Amino acid sequence: MIRFIFILLFLTINVLSFSQNKNLPLSNCYSLDFKKILYIDSTNLHTSFKPILVSENFKMDSISQIGYVNNYTSWILKKTFNEHLFVIKGKDYSVVVSPLLNLSAGSELIDSKKTFVNSRGYLVKGMLGSTISFCTSFLENQAVFPNYLNAYILNNKIVPGQGFARNFKEDGFDYAMSSGHVTYTPNSMFSMQFGHGKNFIGDGYRSLLLSDNTFNYPYLKLQTNFWKIQYTNFYAELMDINYFETNSLDNWDQMGYPKKYLSSHYLSMNLSSKLNISLFESVIWRANHSPGSNGFDINYLNPIALFRPVEFSINSPDNILVGLNAKYTLTSSYLYGQLILDEFSVEYLRTKNSWANKFGYQIGYKIFNFFNVDKLSLHAEYNYVRPYTYAHNNPTQNYAHYNQPLAHPLGANFSELLLMATYSINRFVFDIKMMSAKYGGQIDGDPISYGSDLFLSTGNFAQEANLINIGTGRPSDIGIEMYQGNLSKIKSGSLNIGYVINPLTNLKINLGFTFRNFENENENLETRFLNFGIISDLFNKYYDI
Repeated sequence: MIRFIFILLFLTINVLSFSQNKNLPLSNCYSLDFKKILYIDSTNLHTSFKPILVSENFKMDSISQIGYVNNYTSWILKKTFNEHLFVIKGKDYSVVVSPLLNLSAGSELIDSKKTFVNSRGYLVKGMLGSTISFCTSFLENQAVFPNYLNAYILNNKIVPGQGFARNFKEDGFDYAMSSGHVTYTPNSMFSMQFGHGKNFIGDGYRSLLLSDNTFNYPYLKLQTNFWKIQYTNFYAELMDINYFETNSLDNWDQMGYPKKYLSSHYLSMNLSSKLNISLFESVIWRANHSPGSNGFDINYLNPIALFRPVEFSINSPDNILVGLNAKYTLTSSYLYGQLILDEFSVEYLRTKNSWANKFGYQIGYKIFNFFNVDKLSLHAEYNYVRPYTYAHNNPTQNYAHYNQPLAHPLGANFSELLLMATYSINRFVFDIKMMSAKYGGQIDGDPISYGSDLFLSTGNFAQEANLINIGTGRPSDIGIEMYQGNLSKIKSGSLNIGYVINPLTNLKINLGFTFRNFENENENLETRFLNFGIISDLFNKYYDI
């Protein structure tokens, strides 16, 4: 009750001090016009914490329809190609409703395996007065995936980013995903959003700080804007669905998944019209994280206190991360980068190849209208993360949620190069992506953690707590090398040709081809996958794992 009262007071205080914004879609496949306007044409707009909240004057629907609008007179044609299915408007409110679909069929060419996805759902969004906006969506899904995804799902119990996977017929899965948020913005300086969904920090395809790689989670986001600064307080409740495998509980089926919490501060500063520097800090903690603690810890709700001194003051072994995001805008392109430091300590930095040298970095470049070709964009990105970054002695305090990393899908102990190109003309969209990665995976039958799997203990927690399935810790304190363990390599590429039916829901007919090669000392797997379908492409799906 005390916890509930405190949170209620905390929210009330902030609501009384908070303006009206709209969420831009969190999708890499959404309109190029959005991205060019956000990154090149806008001034003093903070782009790295997504979904981006923009003022009511930013006409999302109008921008998304650039190049698509036709003067249809038929109701059916207008609803099919240019409008939401239902539009309800009053003096102080507006609501739109549209269906969401993913009806596709495919074939894994090498193994002659037939695949399909059957997703049905809805999107509802609207505004109440001038200060409140909302959005909710739901998808019910049945699917048969290519073999490499099938193996991942069986091992992790989840469809990547889309929830718990239940068996469907012989080799399929049934899963569902719902999301929603309410945003309150009484003026141009403050906003508050309470939701169940995903968030992303960064200006690239991947994020080493916070990505939309995982399943949805409940969160509270408070943003303050003044001058050339945006300050974000972010709080989330996460779950560990491996808990029952590491604890012998007879009544596990009567218990919910154990919870942990995420508190983050993010300070974004536009130092000039071209340069943005953002500072990040985050802490993962449990209700019983420290000696003498058996409840919700209000210390980490402080909106301005640095987490590291707070953690030290309460004698708590929580998981602290700090990082940096930077972006420099050029005439028709931008450079960006990230740095992540896990449990940063100068002492360990002086020790070469120490296990505690846990860091990662990202560098990237994106150009619009390449060679003056309208709506042709090129994108290159490199990611590098040392072993044991994001992991923890107690795996329930790792930087992960629902059996997936909160940052990069490969976890840690990896490097990755991405090359992407997108071109659109009229309603046709062409997308090419190439990925090459290598990482140090687990050795079959070896309980030692080599630094890639965030769900293994980095120390002796298994022995101390008498738990199973979390490994026996790291092999040593020094001599920790990149790609240690079972060196694994992934090379993949995809080509997608789409025809946009309705830009408001990014509903499109899509023909796609994917190739993938995975090899390590134990296996060499080839995938050639062809699929065709009609898709509401509003959510990122990271199947390039």
